[in-house]
Amino acid sequence: MTIGELLKEERLAKSKTQKEWAGNIISTSYYANVEKNKHRITAEDLLVLLHLNHIDSSNFFQRLENKQDLIHEQEKNWGYLATNAVYHHDIAALKQIIQSIKDSELPQDKKAADVLEVEGMIETLRVNLEKNYQPNIKLQQKLKERIFNIPNFTKLKLQLYCDFMDFYDLEANKQIIKQIIKEKANTADNQIMLAVSAIINNFISSSMSQNHYDGLDYYITLVDQMPQLPELYLIKSSIAVHKYLIDYHFHKDEKYLDYCWKIAAGYRLTGMKDFGEDVATFIEQEKKKVADN
Repeated sequence: MTIGELLKEERLAKSKTQKEWAGNIISTSYYANVEKNKHRITAEDLLVLLHLNHIDSSNFFQRLENKQDLIHEQEKNWGYLATNAVYHHDIAALKQIIQSIKDSELPQDKKAADVLEVEGMIETLRVNLEKNYQPNIKLQQKLKERIFNIPNFTKLKLQLYCDFMDFYDLEANKQIIKQIIKEKANTADNQIMLAVSAIINNFISSSMSQNHYDGLDYYITLVDQMPQLPELYLIKSSIAVHKYLIDYHFHKDEKYLDYCWKIAAGYRLTGMKDFGEDVATFIEQEKKKVADN
């Protein structure tokens, strides 16, 4: 909740018009835009406004902080639910999350940003789930603008790019990843390493799906050189699958397939059944390519 929204809530609770509420502190038209989050109110004017309307300032700011904490928890929960829905290919659940966001007390601009991201997740699932998939070009373009309106490769930008890099072609992804590696190669931030390794993993998978194998060992080595951290285990094991499948592609040695099947079995044994099945499908696809050549 924003200051403007909480002011409106307080005003309506006291059954006052905007003119009565704003008094002579700021113009009614300006105040109306404060409530709509279109204009900012100075700290000095806000304190005078609260005093004029007999609102305890300490209580007001405590309520604001509590509501913001609640909204932050809501967003964390939506993020968890959305990740789980993508993992289980559940578009219906993602649509429910979108409705929850729309019904929330988030500021309109934040609602729009969060809804856009979940719509992007649905779009990524549609690629694999719909036989006659037709891309939503307008949505994809909005997501690209959302990503690259963030000036540097922050954690948020890296995560957004990782989620939606399928909307770029292979060459574009190669150039973007080149910049990411240049900027983040020496990072000591575990979350940044996780995001970069996930991006590289997605790129390798996409390259292999499009029958581009040359030069992928460079990216595999980058992730191999990252520290052996618990957070990186899943990505590193996925990279290992890709490495062995690339070896199988070039050398046709069955032992590399055996290594991959053992990793897929490990996923199933540790409760990641859907992930294990996705890996198994990928192994079968790569095996068929070799058999067809």
